[in-house]
Amino acid sequence: MKVLTRFADSFSEPVTSPHNPNNPVDLALKSLIRRNPAVLFRLAGLDLDPATIRSVDPIIALPELRADQVFLFVDPKTGTERGLYLEYQLHPDRTVLPDWFAKCAALNRQLEKPVVLLVIYLSKGNHATFPDSFLIGEGGFSNEYRFKTIRLWEHADKIRGGLLPELTPTLVLCDPEPSEKTVREEVELIRNSGLTPAEQAELLSVALSVATRSFSRDILKKIFEEDPPMWEEVPIIGDLVIEAEARGEARGEARGEARGEARGEERGKAEGIRRLTRSVLEQRFGDLPSSLLGRIETSDAEWCERLLHRSLEAKCLGSVQID
Repeated sequence: MKVLTRFADSFSEPVTSPHNPNNPVDLALKSLIRRNPAVLFRLAGLDLDPATIRSVDPIIALPELRADQVFLFVDPKTGTERGLYLEYQLHPDRTVLPDWFAKCAALNRQLEKPVVLLVIYLSKGNHATFPDSFLIGEGGFSNEYRFKTIRLWEHADKIRGGLLPELTPTLVLCDPEPSEKTVREEVELIRNSGLTPAEQAELLSVALSVATRSFSRDILKKIFEEDPPMWEEVPIIGDLVIEAEARGEARGEARGEARGEARGEERGKAEGIRRLTRSVLEQRFGDLPSSLLGRIETSDAEWCERLLHRSLEAKCLGSVQID
């Protein structure tokens, strides 16, 4: 009896406290089930051979995870603040579902408010299914995590009809076979949107960034240079022009221009592609780590080009292979 009394007195918090890691009831049940795990499986509907059950380390160690975007908002129905966690996918990839599940759970704990996941599928392609749930296990012995999805191409008519002008740069993703005509349609819709010049410039910048995935620089330069006054207002367009001019001048110098001039133009070309790379990366992934910014600033045009092309296919900054 004295032993039991000392055992009970050793807990500084009430037995009912959920925050007490030494809660005697919790410890007792854990000890009981650790010795007889098969009984718990029977309660759950699985009759197992005890020899097939083993205990593993319950400490959870997760790698650093980064969400695509997270927003906090006030729910108009309840007046409480909630969170919206966004993930974007160009093509459906089920291998990332465990990461989404883990990130959403972590955000709920970190922000201490309800956070829900919304997945935006950007392009239909030839894919038949676009997951809206993550199933762990099978049969009756399983967990299912469900989330809301948006299939961007299903809203193409609204975009073309001017109801969603801010999404006009995504039409090239909605089109199953995008052509130069699609890009020109985007540009025309943006110019006739009634938005301010600054807003139009921003949308043109995004349209150009997205279109680089499917079209060559020569085609895009021909489309976007038709309105020269817009160049100065769109940083990415300006970078594209600088890069194209620098390449042309570099070719001319190879035919006999002064060696010193060539070096200067090469520096100009490198600076242009650096600005383009930074701009595209920041639009896709947000603020960039200082280490990556420093690498871009000190790398040549060829390295920046490789980074830019890889980033257009990457789902997150962490998946961009940087050599």
